[in-house]
Amino acid sequence: MNFVNRISLIITPKLPMHQWIEIVAPDEAPSAQELMNESSCYLLDEPEQEETLDVLISQLISANYQKIWKNELSVWDEYLDDMPSVMNETEFKNWFNVTLSGLTFDLAQSPLLTASVEQ
Repeated sequence: MNFVNRISLIITPKLPMHQWIEIVAPDEAPSAQELMNESSCYLLDEPEQEETLDVLISQLISANYQKIWKNELSVWDEYLDDMPSVMNETEFKNWFNVTLSGLTFDLAQSPLLTASVEQ
């Protein structure tokens, strides 16, 4: 087992994401329950300073919500042709639940591979 020097933001879609998917990809849209049972994990640098959990999550959302949101949307709209008209931090919180995993471990046997995904 290897410790990974990253923290993880876990992003879980809420109902507005499902409603948007039903518009942009109606033939591929999962049920709301299926979608909300799925999460994405975003690895971030460990914070340099100790913060309360609420403050840390707020800081991480503020710094990363645009990249995360565009990435989540691009799964269903590859060219981001139908992005929501309002994509601010408040709306991000309406569209996604965010939790933090402070310790990240790699239990896999094979080497970790990375690939750059630009948005």
